[in-house]
Amino acid sequence: MSTAKIDVDGLIDEGREKISDFAEMGTEYISSVNSALMDFVRDEPLIAIASAFTVGYIAARILNHVTRR
Repeated sequence: MSTAKIDVDGLIDEGREKISDFAEMGTEYISSVNSALMDFVRDEPLIAIASAFTVGYIAARILNHVTRR
């Protein structure tokens, strides 16, 4: 095998490792956000429901405004 092929294979392996590390970090971040959100909903259900309603209402208004154009 040529050294160029070995170097390319090494770079590919490094790239795969970095992508895997980033994916793992993303998974851990999403898991921690999900856990924090679940705790918040459990501790403050009325605020969570009101927030969800508000976000949905604002999203509906924005989508309604955009589709009228």
